[in-house]
Amino acid sequence: MSRKLVVLHIDGVSADFLAKALAAGEMPFVQHLIDAEGYELHRYRCGVPSTTPFAQAGILYGDNIEIPSFRWWDRERSVVVQFGAGSTFKSVADKYFQGRDPLTRDGACIAACYPAGAADDFGIAYQDRSYGRQAKSRSAASVLVPYLANPIHLGDWVVQTVAVLARTAKDYAIARSEGRHPARGYVAVDVVEEIFVHHLTRYAVQKAMREGYSPIYGAFYAFDETAHAFGPSDRSAMHVLKHVDRTIRKVASVRGEAYELLVLSDHGQVETTRFAGARGRAFGEVLAELLPGFRIQEIKGADYGPPEDQATGRVRVTMSGGLAHVYFDGRRARMGHTELTAQHPDLARAVSGLRQVALVMSRDGGEDVFHVRGEEIRGPRIKPLLAAYDDPDILFAQLSRLNSFQSCGDLIVFGAFVDGKQVNFEDQAGGHGSIGGDQLHPFVLAKKEWEIDTSSVRGAHELHPILSRLRDRLAT
Repeated sequence: MSRKLVVLHIDGVSADFLAKALAAGEMPFVQHLIDAEGYELHRYRCGVPSTTPFAQAGILYGDNIEIPSFRWWDRERSVVVQFGAGSTFKSVADKYFQGRDPLTRDGACIAACYPAGAADDFGIAYQDRSYGRQAKSRSAASVLVPYLANPIHLGDWVVQTVAVLARTAKDYAIARSEGRHPARGYVAVDVVEEIFVHHLTRYAVQKAMREGYSPIYGAFYAFDETAHAFGPSDRSAMHVLKHVDRTIRKVASVRGEAYELLVLSDHGQVETTRFAGARGRAFGEVLAELLPGFRIQEIKGADYGPPEDQATGRVRVTMSGGLAHVYFDGRRARMGHTELTAQHPDLARAVSGLRQVALVMSRDGGEDVFHVRGEEIRGPRIKPLLAAYDDPDILFAQLSRLNSFQSCGDLIVFGAFVDGKQVNFEDQAGGHGSIGGDQLHPFVLAKKEWEIDTSSVRGAHELHPILSRLRDRLAT
């Protein structure tokens, strides 16, 4: 008998963190899936950068080429590409995923970064809806109106609002009393995510199941936002995992005989320390000192250097957790290492010499160039230094693949680990996007009988054919 597939994406949860939560008894329904329904936990590598747009593009399309971080500068169209509430990916979407077989073709893709060929793409991060253009498409109102009209949902919403506000206020006060500094912007986002977005996404997934869509992909971001706000090891993060566990249970409750359930994550999280907190100055301010005369613009940050009309040049810095891309403005193509060194001989060396920087990467033709602690290292000779972060052969291949993207900055900068915490370029208590630790090792929770093997998956794009084969096998 053919079966339909629903995939739940739990953002930001590493395989090790999920195992820890299971051992602590914090996720009883997921434990039930393992004990009673024959599920098993698989680790895989998401690749570099360890960000949602990169990993999710790989999972949904099998193609995440030229997606170098959470946000980047598109030289050709002179636009900042970013995701989240103000997603601008639509402005460049036509350049991506041509000829690919999306995981959710003719199915439902809910609250994801991309529509992935879905007939129902409720809550996609950029406004490129398929509503009304396909036979099975539906309007956003068909999801929102019945949700808001149901008094049970509204009652649940009110109770959840009170509980989340009280718990978040308590956790914030405790964190401050312990001398920690939660990322206040993410605290607010976390509250909105838990109170409204998470519930609405769950309802949309259940509604798509009742209407027979397949495959269905639903993304839930509450844990990731909480970990950004408080750090992944904070008690708040574990509280949210309980909330996630209840959501998995509620979605599973409407499976019936029709659906099979698979749960996965896209990357993990690590504890972070802020670049400005460690140094006393923002990254853009440091660059302004190293590039006198240049106006330095941190995307979603401040500007540094001389006024615009007095600057000799402009540099844009896009920051995604522990990863930063540095772009010299006015160019249609990425600057090679030779040209960069000729124009700014000491820049890469000086940036790599900062205590908060693990390595700086650029490209010289087809060769990878790294700077570590002021020393230039070419190609595979970097591997002994990468061993501190992950398997050096695998990590080198991941870095080299990223470095081949023309959408990358002229310099790519990775935050170091200082006193056990990754240096983050954004204001976050927990982060990802860089190299090292849990951020590189997400999970897939699947039935043993499906015989899924993720041991050789070195990037999220290699997960796509595994999931596509499962989708097609279940449908026959």
